[in-house]
Amino acid sequence: MREATQLRILNEIITSYKGREPLSRYLKKYFNANRQLGSRDRRLIQEFIYNYFRIGKMFPDKPIETRLAIANKICKTEPGPLFEYLLSRHPEVAKMQMNQELDKLFVQGRHLSDSIRKADFIQSFLTQPWVWIRVRKEFLNEVEKELNEKNIPFQKNSEEPNAWSVKQSTSLDQLESFSKGYFEIQDLSSQKTIRYVLPGSNEFWWDACAGAGGKSLMMAAHENSIKLFCTDARETVLKNLELRFKKAGVSNYSTKTLDLTSGSKLRLKETFDGIVADVPCSGSGTWARTPEWLTHFDSKHIDKFKQMQREIVSAVVNFLPDNKPFVYITCSVFKEENEGNTAWMSENLPLKLQTQCYIEGSTKGADTMFVARFTRSAK
Repeated sequence: MREATQLRILNEIITSYKGREPLSRYLKKYFNANRQLGSRDRRLIQEFIYNYFRIGKMFPDKPIETRLAIANKICKTEPGPLFEYLLSRHPEVAKMQMNQELDKLFVQGRHLSDSIRKADFIQSFLTQPWVWIRVRKEFLNEVEKELNEKNIPFQKNSEEPNAWSVKQSTSLDQLESFSKGYFEIQDLSSQKTIRYVLPGSNEFWWDACAGAGGKSLMMAAHENSIKLFCTDARETVLKNLELRFKKAGVSNYSTKTLDLTSGSKLRLKETFDGIVADVPCSGSGTWARTPEWLTHFDSKHIDKFKQMQREIVSAVVNFLPDNKPFVYITCSVFKEENEGNTAWMSENLPLKLQTQCYIEGSTKGADTMFVARFTRSAK
């Protein structure tokens, strides 16, 4: 029976996955090793697996199969043979659904910032967020035309006119407009951080934790005359950054591999008109996309991230002249990484806090991010 085979595969994956790497990477390896599974089976298995992890540690005493059934019931999986097969084997989930243990869905609640709307945030884990793109303003018509021609439904955001959302399963990387650099894949809340960065004409900015360059590309789109210095501890992601910059036509930049947590004294000749640090963090504001961490994240790592973040900010702030801006960003909702750190920075570093806030995406199909803008002050 097809459904029995699919259920066996689901049990196999859930049992063998230990949270040592992102679930998406683990599933990619599994599917590569089991090429007999067609695209339809892979999509179905992925959906059921992700829904399983969406309920965190709810109903911990129940077997995997029962938790699979209740998870997909709570997450409102569309009716289909596998779902109906699961429900027929576990009719008890109808009563279980009435007794959702939301306190066990997000067990890190004591670390959650008081500024976050807790009910909305926790509820958001049960739904897959949208995929968001940032369309370059000079190519709005071209991107819209291709999406319509390919019958890809999309929605434009009312607050950010260049931010459009599509369903998770959309193969955006197959579009001609993507290959030409007409748009970037970037979450809505991440796009909104530009309101706090605001680079000026001909300024020189340091993107200190650049990753693959999403924030830098957004800064260049906002003000095309700026010069960028992009650093990261990982050489491989900077190579990806360079490819993305080339595709987007951004050339006024330089890169350098730098580990800002090494403890070594930085030797840079430059000073900057502004520094932005989208620092490594728990990623807890993005767990609706990566729900495996609801089960596998160890809260003891929060303190490790907090210390790492302080090391990074302490390393870069010396290259900022007085009265110039420093922008601190995380995709975390934990107060230790956010308000706790900004209070520490204000007390221990030559930084004066101008503003800080959460950009909440829970009710918008987006991530939740934290952003704080400082200016360098003489102390």
